Amino acid sequence: MNAVVESGMAECLLPGGEALVRTASGTLLVPNAVPGDAVDVRLEARRRGARRGEIQRLTAPSPQRVAEPGCDAADACGGCALQYVLPTYQASAKNDWVGQAFAPFLSTRTTFTGITAADVMPGTRRRVRWRRGEDAAGPYWGFQARASHAVVRHGDCIVATPGIRRLHGLLADLPLPGVAAIQVTELADGMHLVLEGDIQACELDLPATVDADHVNGLPVQAWQRGKDGCVPLNRPVHTLHDRLPAGEVWIDLIVGPDDFIQASSAGNAAMIRQVQAWSAGARHVADLFAGFGNLSLPLAATGASVVGAEVQGASVAAANRSARQLDLDARYVQADLFARFDPAPFAGMDMLILDPPRKGAKRVCQMLPRLLPRKIMLISCDIAAGARDAAAIAGHGYRLAALRALDMFPYAGHVEAMSLWEL
Repeated sequence: MNAVVESGMAECLLPGGEALVRTASGTLLVPNAVPGDAVDVRLEARRRGARRGEIQRLTAPSPQRVAEPGCDAADACGGCALQYVLPTYQASAKNDWVGQAFAPFLSTRTTFTGITAADVMPGTRRRVRWRRGEDAAGPYWGFQARASHAVVRHGDCIVATPGIRRLHGLLADLPLPGVAAIQVTELADGMHLVLEGDIQACELDLPATVDADHVNGLPVQAWQRGKDGCVPLNRPVHTLHDRLPAGEVWIDLIVGPDDFIQASSAGNAAMIRQVQAWSAGARHVADLFAGFGNLSLPLAATGASVVGAEVQGASVAAANRSARQLDLDARYVQADLFARFDPAPFAGMDMLILDPPRKGAKRVCQMLPRLLPRKIMLISCDIAAGARDAAAIAGHGYRLAALRALDMFPYAGHVEAMSLWEL
């Protein structure tokens, strides 16, 4: 049976990076299409409740389309949905996504700061995860394919930092028996290299593999991830740090192999500076979903008193250790913020910072009548969850004073939203 092919026009980009294409039979979602493209689309099966298709032929390209993407795996890789979209249009689309998600709460008094084309920079992604693949040429390490468990063999990744690209070149064809995935995080003074899987029989000669224990001048700390956390594979163990702005100075914070960091160092610095600007004058700050203190320890370094909570014990320990080493007025406790927790230590603050994972901060938002902060800063890595949290915050009488879009993942269909709420 022949596949059904329809002609259509791409109308807009949706969060995630797929384009809405209108054909005679209706609308469908198509990857790698750009608004303004005229395309012939091969219809595919429904997925996640939506009609989907794949470009069979580009009949007339959009003026917003990049003729040749810089990545040799752009058609298949699941990491970068916007490789065919000009940077100016990427910035515009992501600003629209944030504006539309928070539209019910915008007023004439809300200031909005958007992404510009200059923010869409290649070579900035400092956190990646490669999976094991194998083909006729042998085993390799690549990214997961779009909408598939397949692994894409790729060349030089244009979005990754130079150090990570060099590391991939050194590891790309190594078999590493038993290893199923490799996670890499590049920090200011080194890289965490985490091997996942049953690697008891894996003989990893790290110095020979990664250029005498260093890549681009940075030490590489290798780990094996187990059910109880990460175990070091090379010694002495390197303690690695992220370098963050704190007013007019920069501070170094300890970051472990399991700690969450933002994917772009420049984007993270811009976020931290925005946190400091919106927190001007705040003496007492609560930081929930605090991680290793990424947002609040720089505030403590500028004079604020900070209390924070985070579910990951290793991150709590790292945050407290950094606070002690820097002699800051900051303390962090371990708490599951999706379950019942004691709000008393975090109540009555000048500023409440919420930086939850993708599912949002529903439980904390329900407890706002007991927390009663003067201001709330919400960082949303999923704008749909951010809109739900925003509705809850607005329901407790807060108004949206400022909104900012940030691009932590240039060329990907992802955008970060920062919002400031006041009574």
